[in-house]
Amino acid sequence: MKKVFIIFFLFMIIIMATGCCSNSLSRKEYTIATGSKSGVYYPIGEVLDKILKEQCPDVTIKVYETDGSVDNLQMLAEGKVDMALVQNDIAYYACNGEAMFKDNKISNISGIATLFPEIIQFIVRRECGINNLKDLEGKKIAIGGKNSGTRYNVEQILGEIGILDKVTCINIDAKDAMEKMKTKDIDGFVFTSGLPNPSIVELSKTVDINLVPIDLELIQKLVNKYSFYFPSIIPPGQYSGQTTELNGLEINAILVSGPTLTENDQYLLTKYLFSKPNELGQAHPRLSKMTKATLRQQMPIKLGEGAHRAHSEANKQ
Repeated sequence: MKKVFIIFFLFMIIIMATGCCSNSLSRKEYTIATGSKSGVYYPIGEVLDKILKEQCPDVTIKVYETDGSVDNLQMLAEGKVDMALVQNDIAYYACNGEAMFKDNKISNISGIATLFPEIIQFIVRRECGINNLKDLEGKKIAIGGKNSGTRYNVEQILGEIGILDKVTCINIDAKDAMEKMKTKDIDGFVFTSGLPNPSIVELSKTVDINLVPIDLELIQKLVNKYSFYFPSIIPPGQYSGQTTELNGLEINAILVSGPTLTENDQYLLTKYLFSKPNELGQAHPRLSKMTKATLRQQMPIKLGEGAHRAHSEANKQ
């Protein structure tokens, strides 16, 4: 009898320990790779830390300033951070060994949540008379750095209408491109970002600009061809002089995790951070349209098992 009691006692301890583990995070600090402090990703990381503290006051998300999606995914793969904010197209390239990840496929990441849309914006000097994408032929356009997601967006879009080799494409980032817009060294630039982008708003105060629409037929072709593109409607008034609604193409900013995050921690972090998307939306304007339904939509990589469980439970509530 004594032996049976001891076995039962040990069994109950194991059950209790397992239950505690499954309902509490395993660490006091987690890390997230974002972007530059002047951009959108970094403050979103700070918002996630704030939201988590409301549920778990003694747990912190340490926010890292980075060079963006490509850098973030490499940090994830190397185990330097637990989570990262990335563009969904860059995550797709990483998981499939394409584009900038052609020789460096990353397979140990999984999705947590879809956060907000980012529009592929073709910004041009108004005086150039560029009213549609085909008008870019013969023009000088900045398309982002050589390993930027924007560069691949441009190559896919302009390649689809057959004018890529007819445009002078310059590989510089958006910051440098805006300076060259002021000096008229380029006719336009492309920037994949949420709307309205604060830097472009500032640019429009000194340079007359236009936002070039994308033809609906072209949008549909790209959406059918690539799993990370989605049609978008750009409301009027995003930038000075834009008075009409425009058709556009969007990707999405997503939150992903790497091998350092356990399935149970992924489940709990997803639950704590995204169980009340309306409250999260109030914390930052970029997240204002987030709903329980959108959190796992438009995800071009595999959703993590822990995240899937958390989203499924939230949708049943």
